[in-house]
Amino acid sequence: MEAIKLGPFVVPLVRAFVALALLGFVLAAEVLARRGPKALANWAWNAVLVGLVGARLGFVLGHLGAYAADPLSVLYFWQGGFSPLAGVLAGALYTLYFFRRARLRLALALPPALVGGAVAAALFFLLSQQARQSERLPGWAFSTPEGTVVSLAEFAGRPVVLNVWASWCPPCRREMPLLAEFAAREEGVVFVFANSGENAETVRAFLKREGLSLPNVVLDPEGRLVRRLRVVALPTTIFFDAEGVAVARHLGELSRASLEDYLRRLR
Repeated sequence: MEAIKLGPFVVPLVRAFVALALLGFVLAAEVLARRGPKALANWAWNAVLVGLVGARLGFVLGHLGAYAADPLSVLYFWQGGFSPLAGVLAGALYTLYFFRRARLRLALALPPALVGGAVAAALFFLLSQQARQSERLPGWAFSTPEGTVVSLAEFAGRPVVLNVWASWCPPCRREMPLLAEFAAREEGVVFVFANSGENAETVRAFLKREGLSLPNVVLDPEGRLVRRLRVVALPTTIFFDAEGVAVARHLGELSRASLEDYLRRLR
């Protein structure tokens, strides 16, 4: 399982785990604030906010080139892109500032931090155990919108970026020009665009209407890849190394910076 479904909303598991760890941190501080200094609660909430902003800024600063073309995309936090190290550092610096006039109370920040860290460690340990069961790119054959046949087995020995999408999916449509750009310029990496649940006419009409030129567009009307690769929502992009083993997956719309990061891992 890579995500949690809450009605029409899909929350990636990693983000849910981070939220639970931060919740444990804040609740521990709230409990201590009821028995001790009331300011502890304010410190905890502010530390979380500063940490999240710091994590985002840390990621953006590390990918300035990707954000330069569209500065407003810095605000598209739903696309992902946070630096955990920068977030922890920002929270720690804020903590030192908050307790600058009462250094003896700095020790009170330790229990909430330990609670949050313990929750995060336990949850991400479970996630790492699940990740050990590596997914492999199936060597199945699919029809293209033009009626030819493409076998995924023919891409053996090369890294593969597999994007599972549908024309009715708004995030799929938004990220498609970005994926098309990278597919045209990345040498040595194969991009496969697997349409899920739609027929050839619908896919051809969509690509023509959007003016998209994509390599390796394949049709999966019965959703075989969705079931095999445990795709819970669209779009989902899975990155396979040259041996056909999944090294990363991204649920939801990709940003330029995130895509560059994933491709760097493949290379």
